Amino acid sequence: MQETHRILLCAGTRPELIKLAPVYRNLRDRPAVTPFLCLTGQHDSLVQNLPRVLDVTPEFVLTREAGTSGQLGLLQNILRQLAILLEQLGPELVVVQGDTASALAGAMAACLQDIPVCHVEAGLRTRDLLSPFPEELYRQLISRMGTWHFCPTPENRATLLREDISSGQIFLSGNTSIDAVLDMLSRSPRPLETKAVSRPYILVTLHRREVQGEKLITIVRALRNFAESHAGYDFIVTLHPNPAIRRLLSHHLGGQGNIRLLPPLDYPDFVPLMKKAFAILSDSGGIQEEAPALDVPVIVLRDKTERQEGVASGCLRLAGYDPEKIFSELSLLIHDRDHYIDMCTAPAPFGEGRAGRIISARLEQIVTGQKIPHDDSSLSP
Repeated sequence: MQETHRILLCAGTRPELIKLAPVYRNLRDRPAVTPFLCLTGQHDSLVQNLPRVLDVTPEFVLTREAGTSGQLGLLQNILRQLAILLEQLGPELVVVQGDTASALAGAMAACLQDIPVCHVEAGLRTRDLLSPFPEELYRQLISRMGTWHFCPTPENRATLLREDISSGQIFLSGNTSIDAVLDMLSRSPRPLETKAVSRPYILVTLHRREVQGEKLITIVRALRNFAESHAGYDFIVTLHPNPAIRRLLSHHLGGQGNIRLLPPLDYPDFVPLMKKAFAILSDSGGIQEEAPALDVPVIVLRDKTERQEGVASGCLRLAGYDPEKIFSELSLLIHDRDHYIDMCTAPAPFGEGRAGRIISARLEQIVTGQKIPHDDSSLSP
């Protein structure tokens, strides 16, 4: 029996696992390849039930050692265990996704053992190392260590070309988040999805470290004021696992009749809630990708976004942290029907749900030594 080519995929956070699952599942169906999924333990409690939901089975689960804290401690913990795993497994490629500590550690461990690194969701940039921090730093470092780069959009590809990465190492794939959200919507509805919502609602998520402190207080006060003056709309706020953020949101938004606070939701519960929203108010990167594919407008609660394609397309609007700007953007969506329709129907720039197949096909070509035609239209997003 001929031995297959081993590929290791590393994930540690919920978004990473969601976005790598389509790649893993597609690799699993390719006879020349044996994929191995490693969970790094970065967000162990948040990913605990996800593998079953996403139809993936991690072959390796690293442990987060007691007392490990902060980004340095996390990186050291993952690097130490990954180094041993790579020596024992001997994969031909290591696949990392995005811009987390797990992705950086996976890229570093592979690079230091002379194993090619494949970076999924490559080429995103704000050009500000502090926004978002440390993600902008991490993805720029991963780009320098990567051998193969899978870009969601042509703009991401152009970014890497400007950074002197060879065009032969860059592939246009679309974003695997679109694969994941469309796959989840195709499944049977969960109980939360079927609960009647009598009025249109605006979905709100807040979690990034840049928005904490006074910025967060300013935003929630603006949201409460807007909700009080727009009783015909409900505002569904999903609480973050971070206890400090949960306490602050509960304190400022609790008790308002048309504001509903929900506990942190599992991915299968959150996707249909997002699909049915009138609009979304969020600082999440993933929502900026997913909501446009569902024809739902997004007001982005950040000063900068690495997903400028959505702003250019018209499906995203940057509001930053200014309460007047947030109020005006929400008012425009509600009171200007043409503007609302324009945002709903703006082209979604992050792919059509084929990224997992495209990336897995390229990875198979790489490990089997096949010629890689960059003009292959069957492998275009």
